[in-house]
Amino acid sequence: MKRRALLTLGAGAAAFVLVGHRPTTADAHEGSAGRISFRLQLADLNPDRMWPVYRRYHLLIVGQRDDERSSAFTAAVVDVLSHYLPSSRPQVVSAADARRIGVLIATDQQDVAIMQAESAEALFLAKPPFADIPKAPLRIIVSFESHVLVCRPNFMARHAYLLAKTLAEHAEGLPAPAFAPGGVVPAHRGSQAFFAGEEIPND
Repeated sequence: MKRRALLTLGAGAAAFVLVGHRPTTADAHEGSAGRISFRLQLADLNPDRMWPVYRRYHLLIVGQRDDERSSAFTAAVVDVLSHYLPSSRPQVVSAADARRIGVLIATDQQDVAIMQAESAEALFLAKPPFADIPKAPLRIIVSFESHVLVCRPNFMARHAYLLAKTLAEHAEGLPAPAFAPGGVVPAHRGSQAFFAGEEIPND
């Protein structure tokens, strides 16, 4: 990679402020939110004024409780990002099943999740159990063959680039290597840029 690209990548990693959410009046409490460290379970989560702050300053990655393989990928992804992209402040969020993940992504309650590849395709195509969610906003950052790391299309391109790069370069910490997305669900444009060998997007 060119020196310019490396410098740009370093600056991007240092400025990983999450997912493009606009500041809220609660952002003054970011310091106290930043000290929270626990595994969130959506079934038990009681939203309050701190929830938008926590979501803004931490990369919440939704896993699936009824799928052990999904849980293993989610935990491993968070571990790799914690070590090699710590500015993302990754945290595991636990959803009951694939249906719940699809609803959370489609309704903009969450931005990033691990899904079975077939579930992601079903969500994108509005097939059961997602037949009532037409035109779900979904993109793939990386594929692990049986599972995929998905996000919303408005997830920032430079962030998707950094996630794809970090996961692709540290396969030793994952249950299966991360590689370029393929198939029915489109790749996120940040992921496309990384796997095409382009410079990090400047959005």
